[in-house]
Amino acid sequence: MKVLYDYQAFTIQNYGGISKYFSELIKRFPSEGVNCDVGILFSNNVNYGPSFNPQLRYFLPEFKFKGKVKVLSILNGLVTSKYICNNDFDLFHLTYYNTNHIKMLGNKPFVVTFYDLIHEKLSFQFPEFKTDQLILKNKKKLLNTASKIISISETTKKDIMEFYGIESNKIEVIHLGNSFYLNNDPKMKRLVDEDYILFVGNRSFYKNFTFFLETIADLLINYNLKLVCAGGGNFTSLERNFIDHLGLTNRVIIEINIFDDVLRNYYEHALFFCFPSLYEGFGIPVLDSFACRCPALLSDKGSLPEVGSDAANYFNPYDKQSLFVAANSLINDENLRNSMVSRGSKRVEKFTWENTFHQTLELYKSIKAIK
Repeated sequence: MKVLYDYQAFTIQNYGGISKYFSELIKRFPSEGVNCDVGILFSNNVNYGPSFNPQLRYFLPEFKFKGKVKVLSILNGLVTSKYICNNDFDLFHLTYYNTNHIKMLGNKPFVVTFYDLIHEKLSFQFPEFKTDQLILKNKKKLLNTASKIISISETTKKDIMEFYGIESNKIEVIHLGNSFYLNNDPKMKRLVDEDYILFVGNRSFYKNFTFFLETIADLLINYNLKLVCAGGGNFTSLERNFIDHLGLTNRVIIEINIFDDVLRNYYEHALFFCFPSLYEGFGIPVLDSFACRCPALLSDKGSLPEVGSDAANYFNPYDKQSLFVAANSLINDENLRNSMVSRGSKRVEKFTWENTFHQTLELYKSIKAIK
Protein backbone atom coordinates (compact mmCIF):
# COMPACT_ATOMS: atom_id res chain seq x y z
CA MET A 1 0.00 0.00 0.00
CA LYS A 2 1.17 3.52 -0.77
CA VAL A 3 -0.34 6.66 0.75
CA LEU A 4 -0.09 10.13 -0.81
CA TYR A 5 -0.33 13.27 1.32
CA ASP A 6 -0.92 16.69 -0.17
CA TYR A 7 1.09 19.86 0.39
CA GLN A 8 -1.27 21.93 2.55
CA ALA A 9 -0.17 21.38 6.16
CA PHE A 10 3.48 22.01 5.37
CA THR A 11 2.78 25.08 3.26
CA ILE A 12 0.34 27.08 5.39
CA GLN A 13 2.35 26.46 8.57
CA ASN A 14 6.01 26.91 9.45
CA TYR A 15 5.26 25.63 12.94
CA GLY A 16 2.13 24.19 14.48
CA GLY A 17 0.23 21.13 15.56
CA ILE A 18 -1.20 20.14 12.17
CA SER A 19 2.18 19.84 10.45
CA LYS A 20 3.58 18.11 13.56
CA TYR A 21 0.78 15.55 13.38
CA PHE A 22 1.50 14.62 9.77
CA SER A 23 5.27 14.58 10.18
CA GLU A 24 4.84 12.10 13.05
CA LEU A 25 2.79 9.85 10.77
CA ILE A 26 5.16 10.14 7.81
CA LYS A 27 8.32 9.24 9.70
CA ARG A 28 6.78 5.98 10.98
CA PHE A 29 5.83 4.46 7.63
CA PRO A 30 9.21 2.83 6.85
CA SER A 31 9.09 0.79 10.07
CA GLU A 32 5.82 -0.81 8.93
CA GLY A 33 6.88 -1.56 5.38
CA VAL A 34 4.31 0.87 4.01
CA ASN A 35 5.25 3.56 1.52
CA CYS A 36 4.12 7.15 1.46
CA ASP A 37 4.79 10.23 -0.64
CA VAL A 38 4.15 13.90 0.05
CA GLY A 39 3.20 16.16 -2.86
CA ILE A 40 5.57 18.95 -1.97
CA LEU A 41 8.91 20.36 -3.13
CA PHE A 42 9.37 23.62 -1.20
CA SER A 43 9.00 23.80 2.58
CA ASN A 44 10.00 26.19 5.35
CA ASN A 45 8.22 24.00 7.87
CA VAL A 46 10.24 22.95 10.93
CA ASN A 47 8.41 19.62 11.20
CA TYR A 48 8.70 18.55 7.58
CA GLY A 49 11.35 20.51 5.74
CA PRO A 50 14.84 19.96 4.26
CA SER A 51 16.20 18.78 7.61
CA PHE A 52 13.55 16.01 7.61
CA ASN A 53 13.67 15.23 3.88
CA PRO A 54 16.86 16.34 2.06
CA GLN A 55 15.01 16.30 -1.26
CA LEU A 56 12.97 19.32 -0.17
CA ARG A 57 14.07 22.90 -0.73
CA TYR A 58 13.55 26.04 1.34
CA PHE A 59 11.40 28.71 -0.25
CA LEU A 60 12.90 32.22 0.12
CA PRO A 61 13.37 31.78 3.87
CA GLU A 62 14.98 35.19 4.36
CA PHE A 63 12.23 37.15 2.62
CA LYS A 64 8.82 38.18 3.92
CA PHE A 65 6.32 39.59 1.44
CA LYS A 66 2.58 39.76 0.93
CA GLY A 67 1.29 36.71 -0.90
CA LYS A 68 4.27 34.49 -0.06
CA VAL A 69 2.11 31.65 1.25
CA LYS A 70 -0.16 31.92 -1.80
CA VAL A 71 2.78 31.63 -4.20
CA LEU A 72 4.15 28.70 -2.22
CA SER A 73 0.72 27.03 -2.25
CA ILE A 74 0.48 27.35 -6.03
CA LEU A 75 3.94 25.82 -6.54
CA ASN A 76 3.39 22.95 -4.14
CA GLY A 77 -0.13 22.45 -5.45
CA LEU A 78 1.38 21.76 -8.87
CA VAL A 79 3.68 19.20 -7.28
CA THR A 80 0.72 17.43 -5.66
CA SER A 81 -1.04 17.45 -9.05
CA LYS A 82 1.98 15.77 -10.64
CA TYR A 83 1.99 13.03 -8.02
CA ILE A 84 -1.73 12.40 -8.58
CA CYS A 85 -1.25 12.24 -12.35
CA ASN A 86 1.52 9.68 -11.91
CA ASN A 87 -1.15 7.50 -10.26
CA ASP A 88 1.40 5.71 -8.09
CA PHE A 89 -0.62 5.56 -4.86
CA ASP A 90 -3.52 3.66 -3.34
CA LEU A 91 -5.01 6.27 -1.02
CA PHE A 92 -4.91 10.07 -0.80
CA HIS A 93 -4.94 11.94 2.53
CA LEU A 94 -5.75 15.65 2.51
CA THR A 95 -3.95 17.57 5.22
CA TYR A 96 -6.33 20.57 5.16
CA TYR A 97 -9.57 21.67 3.51
CA ASN A 98 -8.60 22.77 -0.01
CA THR A 99 -10.61 20.69 -2.50
CA ASN A 100 -8.72 21.53 -5.73
CA HIS A 101 -7.36 18.02 -6.20
CA ILE A 102 -10.47 15.99 -5.48
CA LYS A 103 -11.68 15.81 -9.09
CA MET A 104 -8.27 14.57 -10.21
CA LEU A 105 -8.50 11.48 -7.98
CA GLY A 106 -11.08 9.67 -10.09
CA ASN A 107 -12.02 6.51 -8.20
CA LYS A 108 -9.11 6.67 -5.77
CA PRO A 109 -10.26 6.70 -2.13
CA PHE A 110 -9.34 9.65 0.03
CA VAL A 111 -9.29 10.54 3.71
CA VAL A 112 -9.52 13.96 5.32
CA THR A 113 -8.68 14.93 8.89
CA PHE A 114 -10.97 17.39 10.67
CA TYR A 115 -9.34 19.35 13.49
CA ASP A 116 -12.19 21.51 14.76
CA LEU A 117 -15.35 23.33 13.80
CA ILE A 118 -14.33 26.75 15.06
CA HIS A 119 -15.90 28.57 12.11
CA GLU A 120 -19.21 26.85 12.64
CA LYS A 121 -19.24 27.04 16.44
CA LEU A 122 -18.09 30.63 16.95
CA SER A 123 -19.36 32.50 13.89
CA PHE A 124 -22.15 33.98 16.02
CA GLN A 125 -19.53 35.57 18.25
CA PHE A 126 -16.80 36.50 15.77
CA PRO A 127 -17.87 38.02 12.43
CA GLU A 128 -14.44 37.12 11.01
CA PHE A 129 -15.56 33.51 10.79
CA LYS A 130 -18.71 34.39 8.84
CA THR A 131 -16.74 35.98 6.03
CA ASP A 132 -14.76 32.83 5.24
CA GLN A 133 -17.49 31.05 3.30
CA LEU A 134 -15.05 29.12 1.10
CA ILE A 135 -13.74 26.99 3.95
CA LEU A 136 -17.30 26.12 4.98
CA LYS A 137 -18.14 25.12 1.41
CA ASN A 138 -14.98 23.03 1.16
CA LYS A 139 -15.62 21.30 4.47
CA LYS A 140 -19.12 20.30 3.39
CA LYS A 141 -17.84 18.90 0.11
CA LEU A 142 -15.07 16.91 1.77
CA LEU A 143 -17.35 15.51 4.46
CA ASN A 144 -19.81 14.28 1.85
CA THR A 145 -17.29 12.78 -0.59
CA ALA A 146 -14.44 11.41 1.57
CA SER A 147 -14.09 7.67 2.00
CA LYS A 148 -13.48 8.22 5.70
CA ILE A 149 -13.17 11.21 8.02
CA ILE A 150 -10.61 11.30 10.82
CA SER A 151 -11.61 13.44 13.79
CA ILE A 152 -8.93 14.29 16.34
CA SER A 153 -11.41 14.25 19.23
CA GLU A 154 -14.83 12.99 20.21
CA THR A 155 -15.80 16.64 20.59
CA THR A 156 -15.01 17.41 16.96
CA LYS A 157 -16.83 14.25 15.83
CA LYS A 158 -19.93 15.29 17.74
CA ASP A 159 -19.74 18.77 16.17
CA ILE A 160 -19.40 17.31 12.66
CA MET A 161 -22.48 15.17 13.17
CA GLU A 162 -24.43 18.09 14.63
CA PHE A 163 -23.57 20.73 12.03
CA TYR A 164 -23.35 18.58 8.89
CA GLY A 165 -25.49 15.52 9.60
CA ILE A 166 -22.69 13.05 8.84
CA GLU A 167 -23.28 9.48 10.04
CA SER A 168 -21.24 8.33 13.02
CA ASN A 169 -19.77 5.28 11.23
CA LYS A 170 -18.08 7.48 8.62
CA ILE A 171 -16.03 9.31 11.27
CA GLU A 172 -13.09 7.71 13.06
CA VAL A 173 -11.78 9.40 16.21
CA ILE A 174 -8.00 9.22 16.41
CA HIS A 175 -6.42 11.32 19.13
CA LEU A 176 -3.14 13.14 18.64
CA GLY A 177 0.04 12.26 20.53
CA ASN A 178 2.61 13.80 22.80
CA SER A 179 6.06 14.83 21.61
CA PHE A 180 7.48 16.31 24.80
CA TYR A 181 9.48 14.72 27.57
CA LEU A 182 10.82 15.99 30.86
CA ASN A 183 14.30 17.53 30.56
CA ASN A 184 16.34 16.31 33.52
CA ASP A 185 19.59 17.89 32.37
CA PRO A 186 21.03 19.62 35.47
CA LYS A 187 22.96 22.01 33.22
CA MET A 188 19.71 23.40 31.81
CA LYS A 189 18.91 26.38 34.03
CA ARG A 190 15.46 27.94 34.19
CA LEU A 191 15.01 30.81 31.75
CA VAL A 192 12.95 32.97 34.12
CA ASP A 193 14.11 33.27 37.74
CA GLU A 194 10.86 34.67 39.12
CA ASP A 195 7.68 32.66 39.63
CA TYR A 196 5.42 32.90 36.58
CA ILE A 197 2.25 31.74 34.87
CA LEU A 198 2.60 30.38 31.32
CA PHE A 199 0.51 31.17 28.24
CA VAL A 200 1.42 29.33 25.01
CA GLY A 201 0.67 30.01 21.35
CA ASN A 202 -1.63 32.21 19.34
CA ARG A 203 -3.38 35.09 21.09
CA SER A 204 -6.04 35.73 18.43
CA PHE A 205 -9.67 36.45 19.34
CA TYR A 206 -11.00 32.99 20.22
CA LYS A 207 -7.84 32.20 22.19
CA ASN A 208 -9.26 34.64 24.78
CA PHE A 209 -5.96 36.29 25.71
CA THR A 210 -7.35 39.72 26.57
CA PHE A 211 -9.95 38.20 28.91
CA PHE A 212 -7.23 36.09 30.51
CA LEU A 213 -4.77 38.95 30.97
CA GLU A 214 -7.32 41.36 32.42
CA THR A 215 -8.58 38.71 34.86
CA ILE A 216 -5.19 37.73 36.27
CA ALA A 217 -3.64 41.24 36.30
CA ASP A 218 -4.26 41.78 40.02
CA LEU A 219 -2.94 38.31 40.83
CA LEU A 220 0.31 39.03 38.99
CA ILE A 221 0.74 42.29 40.86
CA ASN A 222 -0.35 41.12 44.32
CA TYR A 223 1.75 37.95 44.27
CA ASN A 224 4.71 39.50 42.41
CA LEU A 225 4.45 37.09 39.48
CA LYS A 226 5.46 37.22 35.84
CA LEU A 227 3.45 36.09 32.84
CA VAL A 228 5.41 34.32 30.08
CA CYS A 229 3.79 34.33 26.64
CA ALA A 230 5.52 31.72 24.48
CA GLY A 231 4.89 31.86 20.74
CA GLY A 232 2.20 33.69 18.85
CA GLY A 233 4.53 36.37 17.46
CA ASN A 234 5.45 39.74 18.90
CA PHE A 235 2.89 41.80 20.76
CA THR A 236 0.92 44.20 18.63
CA SER A 237 0.80 47.87 19.57
CA LEU A 238 -2.73 47.32 20.90
CA GLU A 239 -1.53 44.47 23.09
CA ARG A 240 1.38 46.54 24.37
CA ASN A 241 -0.92 49.43 25.21
CA PHE A 242 -3.30 47.10 27.02
CA ILE A 243 -0.46 45.56 29.03
CA ASP A 244 0.71 49.04 30.02
CA HIS A 245 -2.85 50.08 30.89
CA LEU A 246 -3.11 47.15 33.32
CA GLY A 247 0.15 48.12 35.01
CA LEU A 248 1.92 44.97 33.77
CA THR A 249 4.65 46.57 31.67
CA ASN A 250 7.48 44.83 33.55
CA ARG A 251 5.57 41.66 34.35
CA VAL A 252 4.84 40.23 30.91
CA ILE A 253 7.56 38.42 28.97
CA ILE A 254 7.22 37.55 25.28
CA GLU A 255 9.24 34.69 23.75
CA ILE A 256 8.73 34.21 20.02
CA ASN A 257 11.49 31.65 19.40
CA ILE A 258 9.78 28.62 20.89
CA PHE A 259 12.11 25.81 20.00
CA ASP A 260 11.31 22.61 21.90
CA ASP A 261 14.09 23.00 24.50
CA VAL A 262 12.98 26.54 25.26
CA LEU A 263 9.31 25.68 25.48
CA ARG A 264 10.00 22.67 27.69
CA ASN A 265 11.96 24.91 30.05
CA TYR A 266 9.04 27.31 30.33
CA TYR A 267 6.60 24.47 31.08
CA GLU A 268 8.89 22.78 33.61
CA HIS A 269 9.36 25.85 35.79
CA ALA A 270 5.95 27.53 35.54
CA LEU A 271 3.61 27.69 38.52
CA PHE A 272 1.00 26.54 36.04
CA PHE A 273 0.03 26.72 32.38
CA CYS A 274 -3.28 28.35 31.46
CA PHE A 275 -5.29 27.66 28.30
CA PRO A 276 -8.30 30.05 28.25
CA SER A 277 -9.43 29.25 24.70
CA LEU A 278 -13.13 29.41 23.86
CA TYR A 279 -12.84 26.32 21.67
CA GLU A 280 -10.19 23.74 20.75
CA GLY A 281 -10.51 20.69 18.56
CA PHE A 282 -7.85 18.93 20.62
CA GLY A 283 -5.21 21.00 22.43
CA ILE A 284 -1.66 19.66 22.12
CA PRO A 285 -0.33 22.19 24.70
CA VAL A 286 -2.33 20.30 27.33
CA LEU A 287 -0.26 17.18 26.66
CA ASP A 288 2.93 19.25 26.58
CA SER A 289 2.19 20.62 30.04
CA PHE A 290 1.42 17.15 31.42
CA ALA A 291 4.63 15.72 29.95
CA CYS A 292 6.68 18.52 31.51
CA ARG A 293 5.03 18.08 34.93
CA CYS A 294 3.36 21.46 34.73
CA PRO A 295 -0.12 21.94 36.29
CA ALA A 296 -2.72 22.84 33.66
CA LEU A 297 -5.60 25.27 34.20
CA LEU A 298 -7.96 24.88 31.26
CA SER A 299 -11.09 26.35 29.78
CA ASP A 300 -14.01 23.97 30.16
CA LYS A 301 -15.07 24.43 26.51
CA GLY A 302 -14.44 22.35 23.38
CA SER A 303 -12.26 19.27 23.66
CA LEU A 304 -10.08 20.46 26.54
CA PRO A 305 -11.97 18.48 29.24
CA GLU A 306 -11.82 15.43 26.95
CA VAL A 307 -8.04 15.66 26.71
CA GLY A 308 -7.32 16.87 30.24
CA SER A 309 -9.88 14.69 32.05
CA ASP A 310 -9.30 14.78 35.83
CA ALA A 311 -5.62 15.73 35.46
CA ALA A 312 -6.38 19.45 34.99
CA ASN A 313 -8.44 22.12 36.72
CA TYR A 314 -11.10 24.01 34.76
CA PHE A 315 -12.88 27.35 34.57
CA ASN A 316 -15.58 29.01 32.50
CA PRO A 317 -13.78 31.16 29.86
CA TYR A 318 -16.70 33.60 29.78
CA ASP A 319 -16.68 34.15 33.55
CA LYS A 320 -13.84 36.23 35.05
CA GLN A 321 -14.68 35.20 38.59
CA SER A 322 -14.40 31.54 37.62
CA LEU A 323 -10.90 32.08 36.21
CA PHE A 324 -9.80 34.33 39.07
CA VAL A 325 -10.81 31.85 41.76
CA ALA A 326 -9.21 28.88 39.95
CA ALA A 327 -5.95 30.74 39.29
CA ASN A 328 -5.78 32.07 42.84
CA SER A 329 -6.18 28.53 44.20
CA LEU A 330 -3.32 27.22 42.10
CA ILE A 331 -1.02 30.08 43.09
CA ASN A 332 -1.58 29.49 46.78
CA ASP A 333 -1.91 25.72 47.03
CA GLU A 334 1.32 23.82 46.39
CA ASN A 335 -0.31 20.51 47.34
CA LEU A 336 -2.96 21.07 44.69
CA ARG A 337 -0.29 21.76 42.08
CA ASN A 338 1.64 18.64 43.06
CA SER A 339 -1.44 16.43 42.85
CA MET A 340 -2.21 17.82 39.39
CA VAL A 341 1.34 17.09 38.26
CA SER A 342 0.95 13.48 39.38
CA ARG A 343 -2.37 13.06 37.58
CA GLY A 344 -1.03 14.77 34.46
CA SER A 345 1.98 12.45 34.25
CA LYS A 346 -0.38 9.46 34.18
CA ARG A 347 -2.84 11.08 31.78
CA VAL A 348 -0.26 11.89 29.11
CA GLU A 349 0.71 8.22 28.83
CA LYS A 350 -2.59 7.59 27.05
CA PHE A 351 -1.63 9.87 24.14
CA THR A 352 1.27 8.63 22.01
CA TRP A 353 2.16 9.18 18.37
CA GLU A 354 2.62 5.42 18.08
CA ASN A 355 -1.06 4.96 18.91
CA THR A 356 -2.02 7.72 16.47
CA PHE A 357 0.03 6.15 13.69
CA HIS A 358 -1.18 2.56 14.15
CA GLN A 359 -4.83 3.59 14.40
CA THR A 360 -4.42 5.67 11.23
CA LEU A 361 -2.67 2.84 9.42
CA GLU A 362 -5.46 0.41 10.36
CA LEU A 363 -7.98 2.89 8.96
CA TYR A 364 -6.02 3.11 5.69
CA LYS A 365 -5.93 -0.69 5.43
CA SER A 366 -9.67 -0.97 6.06
CA ILE A 367 -10.38 1.48 3.23
CA LYS A 368 -8.06 -0.40 0.86
CA ALA A 369 -9.75 -3.68 1.81
CA ILE A 370 -13.19 -2.24 1.07
CA LYS A 371 -11.97 -1.01 -2.26
